[in-house]
Amino acid sequence: MKLLEPIRLGPVEVRNRVVSTAHAAYLDFFQPGSNGERYIAYQERRAEGGAGMVVLTAMHVHESSGLLNHFNYEEGDMARKFRELSRRLHAHGTTAISQLFHYGMQSISSVRPDLHPLWGWSQRVNSEGEIGHAMTDAEVETVIEAFCRTAQIAVENGMDGVELHGTHGYLIQQSFTPMFNRRTDRWGDPLAFTTELARRVRAAIGPDKVLGFRTSADDLVPPEKGGVGPDKCREYTVEFVRTGVFDYLNHSEGQGGSHYAQAIGSYRHKFGRWLPLTRALRDAINATIPVIGVGRIPTPDLAEGALQAGDCDMVGMTRAQIADPDLVRKLMTGQGARIRTCTGANQGCIDRARYPITCFQNPEVGEENRLRRMDAVPTEPKHVLVVGGGPAGMKAAEIAARRGHRVVLAEGGPVLGGRLNMVGAMGAASNLLSATAWIEQEMADLPVEVRLQTVVDADYIRAEAPDAIILATGAQPQGGLTCRDDGSIVVLSSDEAARGEYEGQRFDMAGTRALMVDLRGSYESALVLESLVDRGATVTVVTPFQVFGPNLGFTHMNDLLARMLRAGTRLLTMSKLVEVAQGEATVVHAASGERTRASYDFIVSGAPPRSNDMLRAECEGIAPTFLAGDVISPRSALEAIREGDRVARRI
Repeated sequence: MKLLEPIRLGPVEVRNRVVSTAHAAYLDFFQPGSNGERYIAYQERRAEGGAGMVVLTAMHVHESSGLLNHFNYEEGDMARKFRELSRRLHAHGTTAISQLFHYGMQSISSVRPDLHPLWGWSQRVNSEGEIGHAMTDAEVETVIEAFCRTAQIAVENGMDGVELHGTHGYLIQQSFTPMFNRRTDRWGDPLAFTTELARRVRAAIGPDKVLGFRTSADDLVPPEKGGVGPDKCREYTVEFVRTGVFDYLNHSEGQGGSHYAQAIGSYRHKFGRWLPLTRALRDAINATIPVIGVGRIPTPDLAEGALQAGDCDMVGMTRAQIADPDLVRKLMTGQGARIRTCTGANQGCIDRARYPITCFQNPEVGEENRLRRMDAVPTEPKHVLVVGGGPAGMKAAEIAARRGHRVVLAEGGPVLGGRLNMVGAMGAASNLLSATAWIEQEMADLPVEVRLQTVVDADYIRAEAPDAIILATGAQPQGGLTCRDDGSIVVLSSDEAARGEYEGQRFDMAGTRALMVDLRGSYESALVLESLVDRGATVTVVTPFQVFGPNLGFTHMNDLLARMLRAGTRLLTMSKLVEVAQGEATVVHAASGERTRASYDFIVSGAPPRSNDMLRAECEGIAPTFLAGDVISPRSALEAIREGDRVARRI
């Protein structure tokens, strides 16, 4: 299998072709005074699982670069953390690369230490509405020196090399993008800064360390709008590679911001979307240096196919290794069928980029050390009864069984999966079901007895005589409205709307007008809205929030909003449904007091689900009882899976 073959990057041989590319995670690694242990343990886990190369989270090289919850490093502090991280990655045979960048004209100065102004190539208003500062020659030199010094700190303290981040709309990409660079001096040449920077960084780290470049294969902005476009991106990349200083080429797409929704696409985007651009880059440089393929490559089969086809020489499988850090190890030991495939949820990773990341289905992410300590505590085998077979109950059963307990999982319905199963009829969102499918597959090889269509009451529990109970009975959807309602318009619960049903019967929504009340602004709200539109309804959303989906991740927001608005969806923000009468709904704007009245064929109630905890008191009277998932607080499957994992580790 070519994916598992070694490859040489200049002076370094990488043990296989699987790469964990740079991604935002535990940014306090760079914070002076932080021990960085959470991030180190996170990356060490990927190395332990077999990753060939790990590229670290992008590192700001100078105080003129910054963002909310990002940090500017201190040399001595960073040297110590580089030494520790590289030592632990090298112990597992993984190549360690540090990615370097400068934000340039992105972000806002108000979140920076001492309110440092934005440095860029030309004075202009950025996407945040702030006017930046056009760097002087001396300031450009300061930035170059900062890149060089940061690179030296990395390689002098154990890192195998550095990668220059030249995409996502940061300073390097801004240097060759017309909308950012309108200079008439030497730095107005689109090739000048990157080529000078590359030569200087190479001289700083020497010939025995790896130097990579992450280029933009397509900035997603046409030239007539001040962008570059894919053809010019390739042309520039060829010239950068011709400097002869780079050992490999990585890439991504876009100029950051809303473009991340495409560059790091959710389940709405096809597998391997950007591989054609990878191939075009590789062909353009005549494969003179190895090229990393990226763009939602979650499976080894897709990765291997890209390598065999000559699209790339290495494969970025970043989210794939967040979901399953043992991906490579499983491949090497013939357990490829047990790989936990990334769902493309984005909810736990990129959509939490400014916070500690997690994973929709892997609740160990970022908790490697804590869970290792929990698992080290000796466990006395017990008989554990798990009540409820949704995501929380399934995860609890899996983890309890792995810890040596004998588990009975009782579920009232005909299948496992709980309310998450509704996404099975929601097109691309059905990818989420691979999370529960994987748990079910794993439970088949563990001491878990699954009992479907089983009604659990106090008598059942006493007869089972468990040593411990995990109550994961979920939540019950609620219908009805809190406003005045004469019953003249049909009201559906969010679950009924998602299923396209009313009172158990199929509800044909094609051509209908729907009013959706959204009180949560969550992923569930977005899925229900998307389902209504896909079923042919024209939807008006009324929400008390200032914007739609305040609790929805930004990649989903960018995917969803444009599509919904093109489909005729109307958003009534800062508004409240106050009355339903004679087939019409009245909505009032919270600030202006403006009232709008319109007729609708049905209303989707905004009533949140209610925890289904009726068994709790009886369970607590029989055996030690632990709760997990929506029975505690109705949220999403991400939290449910995490809570199922945690309670099982406490037994």
